[in-house]
Amino acid sequence: MFVSVIYAQEQHTKMDSIAYKQAYGLRIGVDISRPIIQSLQKQDLGLEITADYRVADSWYIAGEVGYESEPGSEDYMQFYTKGSYAKLGFNYNAYENWQGMSNEVYFGLRYGFSSFTQELTDFTILDPDHYFGDYTADATKTYEGLTAHWIGLHFGLKVEIVSHVYLTAGIQFKKIISEQKPQGFANLYVPGFQKVLLNNAGVGFNYTISYLIPFIKK
Repeated sequence: MFVSVIYAQEQHTKMDSIAYKQAYGLRIGVDISRPIIQSLQKQDLGLEITADYRVADSWYIAGEVGYESEPGSEDYMQFYTKGSYAKLGFNYNAYENWQGMSNEVYFGLRYGFSSFTQELTDFTILDPDHYFGDYTADATKTYEGLTAHWIGLHFGLKVEIVSHVYLTAGIQFKKIISEQKPQGFANLYVPGFQKVLLNNAGVGFNYTISYLIPFIKK
């Protein structure tokens, strides 16, 4: 009887260890917020693909690649920006899951790079004396081969809605560290960085759906 109890306990322990092993693998997703917002605003569509790979219990190598084209206006000028970008870094999951769960409350760091084109479509010349009136000039000029580099802090919540399928809501705080500017005006929008705010800072949001391809379980 004593041997039977020991055997049952061993089998129960083995079943628990098998049942609660966590998946390690490649998770690939797409930002679903961009096409929705851009279609509502009747803008050109952009696309962002996300990926992460689990390397330790709470650590993930993570990155994003994408393409954006954005018409905009700022301070009496109209412009159009288009280009591609890539971001690479890591995420750390600070959430302690219950057994059998695979959710995340994460923070991370990214290095971002973008190669893009700025097109100045028109600008307004102000008349301070109001004698001739303001004048809007149609002076389309294209600046190609521009680049920008930035660092970003990422925070988000990732929830497994069904087996291996995740929804993520995230926010990023970014800072441009170097850039090539078009002659005569600043980069007001950078693909991947998005709108450039005061002091070359930026804020971004994303909502993604992703699928985990499990390679091993630990």
